[in-house]
Amino acid sequence: MSTSEESKRALARWYDEMWFQKNFDLVPDCAGPTYTRHEAGGTRTITAEEYRDFLNEHMTTAEISDGRYRLIAEDDHVVAIGSWKLNGQQWDWVQAFRVEHGKLVETWLSGIGTDTMWGPDAIRP
Repeated sequence: MSTSEESKRALARWYDEMWFQKNFDLVPDCAGPTYTRHEAGGTRTITAEEYRDFLNEHMTTAEISDGRYRLIAEDDHVVAIGSWKLNGQQWDWVQAFRVEHGKLVETWLSGIGTDTMWGPDAIRP
């Protein structure tokens, strides 16, 4: 299997098994020992366990539905173009990740659109 395919597989598990099923206990299986997040508010590096605990504290009661995404990968980088409904509100995003040894170790997310309303045809397989 190519590095690109391994990277896509790691991110597919992140969305399908962890996020869409709200199985946040999988974070240490999916993310590296440290996970660097470059976000609109700045950059932070946390452990996989800290991120798991954060999600378990803040997201377990959230309703996640209508999740869909497309992955584009080159070597150890993979980009997701995605959309879902969080508590009934649609969220659309483009997010990039870096993968090491099958685990997500770094991500770039400059923002999430909540008024974009991408339709199903905006994310084609």
